Amino acid sequence: MLILLTGANGFIAAHCIFALVHAGHTVRGTVRTPQKATATRAALQAAGLPQHQLDHNLEIVIVPDLTNPTHFTPAIMAGCEAVLHLASAFTYEAQPGQFEEKLLRPAVQGTTVLCEAAHQTKTVRRVVIVSSFAAVYDAAKGPQPGKVYTDADWSPLGFEEGRDTRDVAVAYRASKVLAEKAAWEFVAIHSADFQLVTLCPGMVFGRMIHPIESLDELNASNRIVWGVVKGGTEIPPTKAPVWVDVEDLADACLRALTLDSPCLATHQRFLVTQGAYDTQEIADIVRELVPQSRSRIAIGTPGKRIRDSHYGCDARKIQQVLGVRFRGLRESIIPLVEQLYAMEKDC
Repeated sequence: MLILLTGANGFIAAHCIFALVHAGHTVRGTVRTPQKATATRAALQAAGLPQHQLDHNLEIVIVPDLTNPTHFTPAIMAGCEAVLHLASAFTYEAQPGQFEEKLLRPAVQGTTVLCEAAHQTKTVRRVVIVSSFAAVYDAAKGPQPGKVYTDADWSPLGFEEGRDTRDVAVAYRASKVLAEKAAWEFVAIHSADFQLVTLCPGMVFGRMIHPIESLDELNASNRIVWGVVKGGTEIPPTKAPVWVDVEDLADACLRALTLDSPCLATHQRFLVTQGAYDTQEIADIVRELVPQSRSRIAIGTPGKRIRDSHYGCDARKIQQVLGVRFRGLRESIIPLVEQLYAMEKDC
């Protein structure tokens, strides 16, 4: 298959490219600048993608603005059979009063333009959008012990809440809700020919194979891990305590794009989480398995876990329908921590 992938230079995207190309598919990835195209190819080659696959199974195209149909539509209309939408508007630099312009409208417009282009392209049979657990849970209700979220749940945040908040995190969560809902509204209104699949992952941890030059450029999820293992007198508090490994998420994307299953003959939404985590658990694992960390990571309260004091998730649907299997926190975290320490040493 020829698969269009947006935001090819991102953390999750690089693993998706690797998985898709390894499985024999061809990827047409979008980036915003020629410099990002060059950096993405170099990073994937350094991660072990063979030169012949880089030459024959990966095309990177420049799309300066994914919200502009003139920029985006030609990339999809040249023979694509499926689309994986990973690009997301998010910047911590957005200030109150700027959230509509910098977060909400770009997220919604990007999704809408993509769906319109896919609808116009008769070769496209499936569109997979990586949304977020932020579009699922209601942060305002707090920990909610005993609550179990499923793919049927939605965050209640709307446009006004995202626009008028003073908190960029709330604006981000609203942007994820609005962007995903825009896709569902599109297929409902237009009776789209393609199948829509949305994936809602929790925090995404794992080693990095995308272009990254320093620890200052860490993605938000891996920054949580670095906050624990870089050292300090206290273990940082846990944020959004559900997670999935990046390679498992990439496998979920691969399956959602390519499986010829009766269950994917209709539109589907999946929650993608391995389970609960907390920063004390990360500290315990790393102190046990990475000897050089023991003198720098705060001890905290070894063995203490918060999973019984907050909501849980039911991700059985994606395991049953797509056959996805999730690795454990140890398997995900240790390669990442070793990579982070190596990056620190090289700085």
